This record gives sequence, C-alpha cells and structure tokens, in this order.
Amino acid sequence: MIRQKIYNEKSDLARRWDGLDLDLLPIDSLDVSILDILRDNSRTSNAEIARMLKTSEATIRRRIKAMIDKQIIAGFSTYINYALIENPVKAYIHLKVRTERMGSVVEKIKSHDMLLALYRVAGEYDLLCVTLFSTMDGLHEFIDYFLGIDGIIETNTQIVMKAHKGVPWTGI
Repeated sequence: MIRQKIYNEKSDLARRWDGLDLDLLPIDSLDVSILDILRDNSRTSNAEIARMLKTSEATIRRRIKAMIDKQIIAGFSTYINYALIENPVKAYIHLKVRTERMGSVVEKIKSHDMLLALYRVAGEYDLLCVTLFSTMDGLHEFIDYFLGIDGIIETNTQIVMKAHKGVPWTGI
C-alpha cells in the first residue's frame, strides 16, 4: 500500500515515526501532518490546515476531535517567552531519596508552583526536578527549605546558563 506523504518530512514528528508501519500506530500520516501543524501553532484554523494539507475542513475537524477523544491531543497551550518578561532561572535538580519516603517526597515536591516536571530516573539519583524560577533567591529558597524535607538524602543542582536548543514551553 502506498502511503500518503507526511506533510513536513523535515519535522521531528515525521522523522520520529519515519520507517514505522503507521498501520501499527493509532494515527496515520494525515494525523501526523495535523499534529505537526498544531504543535507549531495550535491556533491554526481547521480551514487553514485543510488548505495546507489539501483536504476538507470537515476531515480536519473530525481528525482533531478523534485525536482529542483518544487523548493523543492532551490539550492546547500557549508558549510564553519568559526571557522577554523576566530573567528566568531554569534549574535541573537531581535528588537522592530514601525509598520508604519516595511517595511523600514526590507528593510534597509536586505541589510547588515553580516545578515544571518531576521524573523518576535511573542511575545515581532517584528523581529529577525541572524548575523555572524568576529569581536566584526563589531557587535558593526551594533548595534550602522546600527540599529540606525528611526523606531527601542529597541534591545536585544544575542551572541552565544558555539554551542552544531549548524547550519552547519553558521559554528557555
């Protein structure tokens, strides 16, 4: 079966699934093209997507609804360029945690407003906190007081100085 050419073959989404049999995935090449466009600009209208992909607006509307229903599209958001508003401090903080306290430590850390992501990781450390503060004082307070809870054995902090290729939704 000849597959429809993916909209933007240079996109990382197209490269990510290049060579895979899309029949085994819950999406097809048209869905990949729609996702590619929406990820670049979620405000792109269905009519504009349809024009770009040379298909009907109704098809695009149905496809987007189906991907939302399947939770492939988990939501739509706005990327804020924090660097234009403030001098943001992005830090990665590795944590060693006592195994028996892991649950309570995770619940406590997840509640902090400046936490972008919290990952369980393999290796020397147990958790990885991705944070974005508006000041170094905020980061300092987070490390000294918020992470000073029972169960955290050790922290190791890396502060991002410059992004050569950043993550758009963090502004850095």
